[in-house]
Amino acid sequence: MKKKALAVAVATALTAPMAAQAVSTNWYGHLNRAIQFVDDGNNTDINFIDVTSYSSRMGWTGTADAGNGLTVGGKAEFDFRSNTVYGQGINAVDAGEAGFRLRHADIWFSGNFGKLSLGQGGDATDGVAYATHNSAWEGSELSHDWGISAFRDGNGNSSGLTAYSFSTSFDGGRRDRIRYDTPSFGPVTAHISAGTNSRVDASVRLSSDMGGGSLLARVGYAHAGGAAGVTAGANHTETVSGSVSYKFSQGTHIDFMYGERDGGANPDPNTFYVGLGHAWGNNSVIVDYMEGNDVTAGCTGDRIGVGMAHNLPSGAATLYAGYHNYGADCTAAVLAGLGTGALEDISEFHVGARVHFD
Repeated sequence: MKKKALAVAVATALTAPMAAQAVSTNWYGHLNRAIQFVDDGNNTDINFIDVTSYSSRMGWTGTADAGNGLTVGGKAEFDFRSNTVYGQGINAVDAGEAGFRLRHADIWFSGNFGKLSLGQGGDATDGVAYATHNSAWEGSELSHDWGISAFRDGNGNSSGLTAYSFSTSFDGGRRDRIRYDTPSFGPVTAHISAGTNSRVDASVRLSSDMGGGSLLARVGYAHAGGAAGVTAGANHTETVSGSVSYKFSQGTHIDFMYGERDGGANPDPNTFYVGLGHAWGNNSVIVDYMEGNDVTAGCTGDRIGVGMAHNLPSGAATLYAGYHNYGADCTAAVLAGLGTGALEDISEFHVGARVHFD
């Protein structure tokens, strides 16, 4: 018995390191901080913030060869925002430490059949609105990260509405789901996922060289059914969103996005985005425009932006800057309900840096 126990112990000691070596692991992350100068038409302020759409974070990935062409993998990722941009505006109080927040807790199996994922991660429409060659996106991009101040009228009365209230990309997101990604069929892949609330997402994505340049295109559909038996109302939505980007060989690119949603508390919102950018060497710039209609019923919001970025030669950091002007136009009935007159534009300028590691 003792000899058998010794043999088992020796075998375990010999095989454990081999098993560990069979797993390929990688730690990665970045810190992203910025200074923002805001003018809401009545007051000005300066904020020191973490950039929420690409928040400071760290993560771990691991993959292992399971044999017979099968690869097993996992990903865990957390972000740690301090003074998140979402919580800041004119005369905001320093939000301080925000702690950790789970972003990914995902496992997957991949092979010739494609990839099957289970856990907290991107659904099948996550990223369909973001087909872009934009290298200056931290200065200006589709997100409304920089429009965090509430719109006010000429008398200083706050509407309580921010840029988020007027426009959205209708993109997918991260959630607990099961997801399947097909193998590539030439330049095309397809994706489908299912999650809680009878949610089903599907998308098709294309990446191809064309006419001497590069073409990216994505389109997705999402259905959320709500509770059992619910076929209408706030819990039942159907969303379509898509984007396309073409980059010419000399570095200029054009981006376009459109999305709309049927159902929900507000049945017919839509939004679109267009951007024109250029990259050369370690530098990139973009000018863009975004408009949302009836994301808040009875209101139209728009945004004009310009952004620029510079990657340090070491590749360890990106420096960026951007400017945005946000406008909001609501019906008299909506303004009366908000207790305001016509809303003033909001302007903001920001500079920041992202230091990344892996």
